[in-house]
Amino acid sequence: MGFWIYVQQSGRSVSEILTEWLESLARSPYSVLLLLAVYVVRPLLFLPITLLTVFAGFLYGAVWGTVYATLATLLSCAVGYVVGYFLRGDKLQLQKGWLERLRERSFETILVSRLTFLPGDVVNYAAGFLKISFVSFLLATAIGGMPGLLVGVLAGASLETFSATGFRLNPWYIVASLVMLLASVLLWWWLRKRK
Repeated sequence: MGFWIYVQQSGRSVSEILTEWLESLARSPYSVLLLLAVYVVRPLLFLPITLLTVFAGFLYGAVWGTVYATLATLLSCAVGYVVGYFLRGDKLQLQKGWLERLRERSFETILVSRLTFLPGDVVNYAAGFLKISFVSFLLATAIGGMPGLLVGVLAGASLETFSATGFRLNPWYIVASLVMLLASVLLWWWLRKRK
């Protein structure tokens, strides 16, 4: 909401503002720390993690974008876990069967939840609420979240240039991102069918 008010008052287009922000972030020697900070507060503000992952790919490329986005995503999920750890039982509205599976087979349930694109913050809060093993939670999150993370980073890395006048895409990263997306959807479909 505040962003849209800022756009209206500035008299500039959304693309001009985003371009300016991305360019200033990319030039900053503290860009990685700033990106990590945004990821850490993300679960408290309910910001979409996919958008941040695309930014990581755009700013740092496929390799370093994946490294930074993985680290930042795990930090972000850990914050959600800690928040869930301190939630009271009446604040969490989840399906009973899923909670029982999460409690009994936490690693497998988190892994499948990440692969099937269940809302990540729900998984984070529930895992903390049930006080499941933090190491199992992070490991299942890292493995299960990797396909989706790679789709976002590769999509961001495909943006070779981005300015108010237009952008240029790297077709190889687009193809790689689409292949990862297709593989993720097929895996999701197979897991849902198997369930």
